[in-house]
Amino acid sequence: MTTLEQLASSTNYRHSRNVAQISRIIALKYGYNQAEADTIEQAALYHDVGKSAIPREILKKPGALTPEEFAIVKTHTEAGHSLIMEAVGLLQISAAVAKEHHERLDGSGYLQIPGRELNPYTRLISVADVCDALLSRRAYKPPWKVTDVVNYLTDHAHYFDPEIVRCLVSEINNVLLVYNKPS
Repeated sequence: MTTLEQLASSTNYRHSRNVAQISRIIALKYGYNQAEADTIEQAALYHDVGKSAIPREILKKPGALTPEEFAIVKTHTEAGHSLIMEAVGLLQISAAVAKEHHERLDGSGYLQIPGRELNPYTRLISVADVCDALLSRRAYKPPWKVTDVVNYLTDHAHYFDPEIVRCLVSEINNVLLVYNKPS
């Protein structure tokens, strides 16, 4: 049987940890209580667990993915949902987050789930996910400047929950402490 720790170690731990910490900061600013923020933080840790089902050479590929490779990457959301649903004792919220974290309010995400059907925690975690992805170095890109990340999220707030984006932006100095970076 696959344990939660094995699933977590098979994904990009640093990214998941950063997304979890950023999600907690946003959740508290957004008005969630400590217990809800704890749940959001824990669920966020497993948002990318489905990447354990994606071939490593695709995940670590420098440069652009082919359309076929990107189609494979997009399957990580369903794979994560399935892995978490099978894991003993894991919160169902984690399964929803793993499945929905690349969805957008307008339904333009990987699975095209309309925003009104998304778990509210997913909407928060997806903002943290994009923030960390942009602030972090990847095989295919250098880290973005903080001002560019803030501008991108603000300009694209309509894809997310605009109020959650505002919370992130207002807490950007605390978010940067996750990376030990000054603004």
